[in-house]
Amino acid sequence: MKTEGLRCTSERIDVLQEIYGADSHLDADEIYNRLRKKGTGISRATVYHTLDLLFRLNLVTRIDLGHHHTHYEKTLGVANHLHIVCQKCGKVSEATSNQLAGMVEALCSENGFTLGSFSLQVFGECRDKEACAERARQNEAE
Repeated sequence: MKTEGLRCTSERIDVLQEIYGADSHLDADEIYNRLRKKGTGISRATVYHTLDLLFRLNLVTRIDLGHHHTHYEKTLGVANHLHIVCQKCGKVSEATSNQLAGMVEALCSENGFTLGSFSLQVFGECRDKEACAERARQNEAE
């Protein structure tokens, strides 16, 4: 942030640490609620503004997991990957593929771009229908 002439406020650091410390994909409300539980006085608006800034600085990636709102994940230290999302139960699996990365890089090059990073979402259904149905029931109960 400092190299961009921006201040490293405690709120910005808190949001960044919450995302980089998470083992799942978080949405803005989850980040806000986690930080409030930790006793920070951050506002919901500050969380949203900070997420926009972190995205512009390429510190986080925005992803659509089919939940009608944006999720965020860390960018640094993460290999380019895809998310495979079950449309029935919401299960998310991450996968990497050198072949896919090569294809994306070639597509970028053919269109006058240099590949920085990518995150791809693929939607389908779990093969294990029984486990899928159980996860869907648990999600509805929440």
